Amino acid sequence: MAASISLITPSYSGDFDACQLLCESIDRFVTGFDMHYIVVGDEDLALFGPLAGPRRRIVPNSALLPKAYPVGRWRGRRYWWAPGFGLPVYGWHLQQLRKIAMTLKQESDWIMCVDSDNCFCRPFDLSEVTRRKTVPHFVTPNGIKEHQSNHARWLANAYSLLGLPEPNIPGDDFIGQMIVWEAKAAHQMVERIETGSGRPWWSAIVRKRQFSEYLIYGAAVAGDPEIAKRHERMTSSWCKTYWDGPALDDSGLVAFIGQLGPTEKAIAIQSHTGTPIEVIRRVVLS
Repeated sequence: MAASISLITPSYSGDFDACQLLCESIDRFVTGFDMHYIVVGDEDLALFGPLAGPRRRIVPNSALLPKAYPVGRWRGRRYWWAPGFGLPVYGWHLQQLRKIAMTLKQESDWIMCVDSDNCFCRPFDLSEVTRRKTVPHFVTPNGIKEHQSNHARWLANAYSLLGLPEPNIPGDDFIGQMIVWEAKAAHQMVERIETGSGRPWWSAIVRKRQFSEYLIYGAAVAGDPEIAKRHERMTSSWCKTYWDGPALDDSGLVAFIGQLGPTEKAIAIQSHTGTPIEVIRRVVLS
């Protein structure tokens, strides 16, 4: 019997337009999933509420984690604090915690993490993914090098949180687009973190200060043979990303989509390229 799967998207007001387009593209192209969960801060619940539907729920932070309070900005980032956090964290960290918390809360066997800046542009039946006997787990072998100090620190902290020996560098990188997790493995991951730290998993993670949810999950898979045997390493992505370069116009985006490989079903156009959302909507959904 195939596993069940749901989609999880953490978002916030600044990404609302992109998230709305993601939802439109899911409704147009994606089948074979149970539910799409959009997880936001309580302050953004009213804004995102209209995106809810028969297979889409808007879930506030308070349903998953302790209430976080805004404590100002520093170097352009908005920071938040909650009892148990230690020092304040910024929004990107909260989105990572919400992704894990929603995975633990939902009822499907597997989840696919889909960020707001992703946009499906080809039909994608997720039952093609869940018919596999093992979880397709994205990895870039030895993708973290010594000169990538942030990534190396994130990886080291991931292994430390799980009570595992310090990883070798170069080390495997588990960060990517449209990452699939197994709910059972996520539960085992946080149980190990809590047993080792004596704290709630979210408190232990934020006290590391520098972390990546994808690297923590990846370390949990790599460090436990019982979890690892339920996963299958994959080095290809379902999503093609436009990282750098000038803003794309209609013809540029059409050309970019034309470069998708046979297994790629979606695009991620980074916001710093300045590509207008309406260009993506017009090309993908018209």
